[in-house]
Amino acid sequence: MSSKNVVILGTFDGVHLGHQRIIKDAVSYAKRNQLRCFATTFDPHPQQFIFGKNKIKLLTTLEERIAMIKKLGVDEVKVLKFNKRLRELECEEFIEKHIVCELKGAIVFVGYDYSFGKNRCGRVKELRRFGEKYGFIVKMVKPFKTDEAVIKSSFIRELLDNGRFRKALTLLGHPYNLSGRVVKGSGKGRKLGFPTANLLIDTDKLIPVHGVYIGIVWHRPCLVNIGICPTFGINIPSVEVFIPKFHGDLYGKILEIHLFKRLRNEIKFPNSNLLREQVLKDIEDCLNFKF
Repeated sequence: MSSKNVVILGTFDGVHLGHQRIIKDAVSYAKRNQLRCFATTFDPHPQQFIFGKNKIKLLTTLEERIAMIKKLGVDEVKVLKFNKRLRELECEEFIEKHIVCELKGAIVFVGYDYSFGKNRCGRVKELRRFGEKYGFIVKMVKPFKTDEAVIKSSFIRELLDNGRFRKALTLLGHPYNLSGRVVKGSGKGRKLGFPTANLLIDTDKLIPVHGVYIGIVWHRPCLVNIGICPTFGINIPSVEVFIPKFHGDLYGKILEIHLFKRLRNEIKFPNSNLLREQVLKDIEDCLNFKF
């Protein structure tokens, strides 16, 4: 190989604590040995390609994933286009084409459950065998365990779907992000005295279970309502953001929200006055929250 690089193999949806351990170990090794560090990810997500986008929602969009990985010190993220051709690549063909020739991997970092190649037939054992043939070293990082289970993206998705937001954030190791363009909403928040920005979220993105959340946008605290506005009989799900003490037109702008806490469930109030009283309490909790 004409040059030597550290390569991290994976998909890294969510960039959770387990992913972070692998990436940080690889980046540290690269810096100590004055090597460049590359990470891989796939687009679309392999499970979305195989089972359909409606079967699995993602913890991170591709853009979020790349930004988070780079923030951990990786020099470059190589996005592998997951299609029928890539899916049908035999194990050795995948390694030779992408790891040896394209990324020039000399040291390859993977998680304990890494798999590759057609029908995911390749495991760490096979990867090491190919390493001996092609001249790269494989470093397997042990699983990151919690009291309940090994940290996996699928487990975090279940937590978010079931309203266990605090536990999900603990395993992610960072706030949960939602981003989207501000579009026209129902206007109910404005009539109530709390003008909200209605976000159009990427259809691939997993939106947490309905409820009211505390977050940050533009370094300012905000309230985020995820749900259907049952008090007003609106049954279309939406993501609405209220920024206390903010006055301005947000239509058409892209907002990136960092969610820190699930404050409460979505509630159907008998009338709008009771809803307004609750929102005032929510705003107080938001402004007093220690980020």
